[in-house]
Amino acid sequence: MQFQIERSCRESAEALAVKVTKENKVLKRRSQMMMPLIAELPENMDAVPFDLQADPTVNADVVDFGEDASGDESLLLESQAKITELQASVDGLLAEKLQLEQQVEGLSKEQEQLRQQLALEVEEKEALMRKMNKQHKTMNKIKRVSQLVTEEFTELSQKLQLEEDLRQHAEVFAHQMLVQQNGTHPEITMQSPETVAQLQQALEQISSVSAALSDIQHYCLQQSPVRECSVLLELQSLKEQLEKSEGERTAIETQLCVANSTVTQLQEEVKELQETLTRERATNEAEESVPAAPPPPPPPPPPPPPPANTVNSLDFVRSRRKDAQRNTSKSVPPVDLKSKAVDEMIARIKNGIILRPVKQIQDSDSMWKDTSSDSRKSAVLELKGMLDNIKRQHRRVPSRRGLGRNVADAELATVLQRRRKVLGENQDQPGLTQTQDPQPGSQRVPTAGDVPWASEKGTAPVLRRLKQNREMRDSRIRSSVLILNQET
Repeated sequence: MQFQIERSCRESAEALAVKVTKENKVLKRRSQMMMPLIAELPENMDAVPFDLQADPTVNADVVDFGEDASGDESLLLESQAKITELQASVDGLLAEKLQLEQQVEGLSKEQEQLRQQLALEVEEKEALMRKMNKQHKTMNKIKRVSQLVTEEFTELSQKLQLEEDLRQHAEVFAHQMLVQQNGTHPEITMQSPETVAQLQQALEQISSVSAALSDIQHYCLQQSPVRECSVLLELQSLKEQLEKSEGERTAIETQLCVANSTVTQLQEEVKELQETLTRERATNEAEESVPAAPPPPPPPPPPPPPPANTVNSLDFVRSRRKDAQRNTSKSVPPVDLKSKAVDEMIARIKNGIILRPVKQIQDSDSMWKDTSSDSRKSAVLELKGMLDNIKRQHRRVPSRRGLGRNVADAELATVLQRRRKVLGENQDQPGLTQTQDPQPGSQRVPTAGDVPWASEKGTAPVLRRLKQNREMRDSRIRSSVLILNQET
């Protein structure tokens, strides 16, 4: 724009200079033609008629004085006036241009500030979304562990009920057998007092086992509400934390909405200012042949990030369990465990197997309590480990990789401990199940394998059921470890 104005001014000045030089040449020529007549001029020049147009020839030379000298002067004055007007207009345009440039710089600075604010708000929103995702993950883990605890408790209660039913049925059957033997074969009973003593020992052992089972059941029932209360308290604290985080999230979302509205308003104002600038430039450049293109509009604000697709790991675990249960139901035909166990008990009582005394049964009961308490404590230890990790996360905020590794290491350690316990139990069972044959001259020493529900190396249905439960538990632990690895 400025270059074109300067060029037009220069061209007009050059044209005026050419005209002035031509006029000066004409005037010089006229003055030179008038020089020889100066000596002949009279003293009174006013009285002399001076009409060159009547006699244009002087000394045989044609003198052309032009149309009028006043016309040249008027042209010069007009050109000078035009030049001054153009200079004034150029100065005004330059001042307007400086003002517009200052306005454009101010608007660009405001736009940069708005962009920085947008970037900061987007970062804050991303940080909040990350916190919410972490909290959702922790809640899902806690729910999963609580479900595992409840399932283990239900399994243990079912086992206890089944064993109590079996023992009651065995006691009733043994009593009936004693009554029949006493009624039908009194002579044989008189001749063989050893069998009566053995039966009495078996009845005493059965009563002691039933008492131990009732004690175990009471112990489980006493411990279950305590564990449930601790889990409920922890869940309530986590729910309160979630509610607080949700309140903070809503407040921040409202702030984000207000900031987005202000940003849109500012962007509209910037667009209006840019449109006014383009209009002024178009009016200034209307004299030019090719109008300049308007500046491009500012880029639109970035779209909000899509919501993270939270994968429900509980549905995945349930589907795995359902598939495993279907496979087991297809592979193993339905067997009535209670009837089979009763048949085995009846067969052993008929054969007259000598059972262990009460002192050694107490040891087996303590072992059973230890194993059941270990299996029950496993889920509680997992819960405590999860809650300790959450508390440590509140104190110091480690990276995602560190968290995933710590959780994975803790769960792997628990899984390895369980496997070692299971392997130790499996190794101890053959030694316990070995029975010594009684010698003809000596009394027979009873062993742990003489107990009906713990003999024959796991052929009893109760032991099979225990093995199946252990395998199911191991599969659940593996699936939970895999899910945690996938989430991290």
